[in-house]
Amino acid sequence: MNERVKQIAEQARQLTGEEQAELVDELLAMMHEPSPEWEKAWADEAERRWQAFKRGEMKSYSWEEVKEQLRKL
Repeated sequence: MNERVKQIAEQARQLTGEEQAELVDELLAMMHEPSPEWEKAWADEAERRWQAFKRGEMKSYSWEEVKEQLRKL
């Protein structure tokens, strides 16, 4: 852990439990902010899959079928 991170961690130790939880939420949100390129890529992929499904090129499975397959693992 570098010195800057150590200093921030020490400051975080001085926070209340509720404040620490808020800080964790904020850090996780910052780490998981999707980029516009990522959002577009996912939207394009979802559309590609939806169109393939509608054309009959992609099979769907019921929840019961999925559960049965998972039980076999």
